[in-house]
Amino acid sequence: MSKVSFRDLIANMTTAFDLKAADNLVATIQFRVTGQEPGNYYLHIENGKCTFHEGVANSPTATIHTPSEVWIAVSTGEMDGARAFMQGKFRVEGDLGLLMKMRELFKRS
Repeated sequence: MSKVSFRDLIANMTTAFDLKAADNLVATIQFRVTGQEPGNYYLHIENGKCTFHEGVANSPTATIHTPSEVWIAVSTGEMDGARAFMQGKFRVEGDLGLLMKMRELFKRS
């Protein structure tokens, strides 16, 4: 398996977006990333679409603070997301319910 960059992983979440799971959701998920690939990225969900952006969003619904290697491991199934959260490997500010809904919103292939 080829190693995917954190930026590409988040950018490609738009293609895994499940419109039906989103219903009428309007939300912005900010990623504040440390570790091997630091950066700031966000996904905006509105009108049945999910768009990727670089930078810091104004008033995000939820902000995920994570080392890049932790989120990559969670996203690829190498690490259990709930366990990683409970162990403090990443943290969330804002709407924790949105974090819990992410598995439905973004289907892993």
